Amino acid sequence: MKRAAMAGALAIAALPASGWAQPSAAAPAFPEIRFAINTDTTTSMPGNVLRNTFTDEILANVVESLVALKSDSSIAPMLADSWDISPDGKQYTFHLRHGVVFHNGTPFTSADVKWSYDYFMKPQSGYVCRGNYDGHRGPKVLAVTTPDPRTVVFELDRPSALFLTHMTEPRCPLAILSPASLDKNGTWLKPVGTGPFIFSEWKQGQYVLLTPFAQYRSRTEPPSGLAGAKHPRANVRFVAVPDEAAQVSALMSGQIDMMHISENTRPPSDPHWHVIAGPGADPAAFLMQTRDPLLADVRIRRAIALAVDLPGVVNAVSGGLARYNSSLTPDAEALYTAGDAVGYKQNLPEVKRLLAAAGYAGQTLTLETNRRYVHMYSSAVYMQSLLSQAGIKVKLQVVEWGTQVNDFRSGHFQLMSFGYSARIEPALMYGDVLGDKSKNPMVQWENPKARALLRSIDGVTDPAARKQVFEQLHQMMMDDVPMIVLNDTPDLTLVSNRLQGVTTWPLGLQRFFNVTKN
Repeated sequence: MKRAAMAGALAIAALPASGWAQPSAAAPAFPEIRFAINTDTTTSMPGNVLRNTFTDEILANVVESLVALKSDSSIAPMLADSWDISPDGKQYTFHLRHGVVFHNGTPFTSADVKWSYDYFMKPQSGYVCRGNYDGHRGPKVLAVTTPDPRTVVFELDRPSALFLTHMTEPRCPLAILSPASLDKNGTWLKPVGTGPFIFSEWKQGQYVLLTPFAQYRSRTEPPSGLAGAKHPRANVRFVAVPDEAAQVSALMSGQIDMMHISENTRPPSDPHWHVIAGPGADPAAFLMQTRDPLLADVRIRRAIALAVDLPGVVNAVSGGLARYNSSLTPDAEALYTAGDAVGYKQNLPEVKRLLAAAGYAGQTLTLETNRRYVHMYSSAVYMQSLLSQAGIKVKLQVVEWGTQVNDFRSGHFQLMSFGYSARIEPALMYGDVLGDKSKNPMVQWENPKARALLRSIDGVTDPAARKQVFEQLHQMMMDDVPMIVLNDTPDLTLVSNRLQGVTTWPLGLQRFFNVTKN
């Protein structure tokens, strides 16, 4: 830890002095916020095949799409003030904002929307989400037309409830860019977008510097997620510090101002910093291999679900920062319902009855976990102990994270303490866990009726109708017990007390607009 902290300190010491950025001749002096990231971004292009999590985090402050995600994952206007959907759901007409300019000062028009879409859809662009628009993972966009500078029309081959949602996908947004993002040969230079910050400087392996866009035209709605009002108040430097311990040390010494933090690395309380905790959207789960000879019996799986005080496990593992949520719909989402809040309740007499009915004779189950993600390991330890106390014999198998991922992908496990990355809509998460294990061993839930129910809302945009279906899917999954969803991993940020306006977001991307530094 000392060596890591020293390496991090040396890397940060090589940067310009903290407190104030080095302004250009034309730019006013702003305070500088320093945010620690584990590794450098690998590209400056939104959604590029080389992207990583930090690419997404940086560019969320630089580029914008026609619409934006609010904190509850609902859709809000951004570069489009409004849109109309044709009665058959196949035509989206966007009415664009007036007065918006790109970072190079050129006006934003419908031609830029079409140019951006056409660029991303070229195979040589390396855009990873072309499948959302070419018919592979969603509807096929048949045409993008521009009747006038303030109007753009997308024609689809079929209706899609997730068309707008895909535009906002954090890992590959349909960002609206200026053609100045490319050189005269069509080679990528840097993102010239419309967002509140300019992608100003990138010293690879060390930092990325964002500076406020003086001509940014903020929306007037209340800020929420990536939507609403955005006011850039400081320069932002993303500093690459690989080790979490080194990041904490750098924050304590005042060399950085913010960092993401895991629930098991919280430093002691201090007048100079604090932890901001908010709901997350990454589900922590206890997986059960339903094709295992013993676990193929739903009575055994149900006994496992009823043998443990699951809210107590969640509280113990998270230190009280998370609450039990048995649904694949995050409890921070607008689509979450009272039905989603219904989970398993410990019932030891029923456990005894189910085990006897299934003919359970004390066979030992193997629970696989890892030490890299402490919450997965801690959950496994609690589950193993409590299941054994309830008469279900379980032994732990601790493996390297890479081995566990391979076992998950191949389906070679009995029980597994695992976690999924957040999805921007419950349909995408249910789509990941539902399927046929013969074709895709990574799916956990084989239920043809549930798959048909999920497909039935492919073109349904009414939130009330979608809520009803997700609630039904939750109840069906509770009955089948292919997995036990424990909680949504909390979003934690360690912040210097010099900053004001920092908020969390279930999708984890840190937003630096509306944040000030004293």
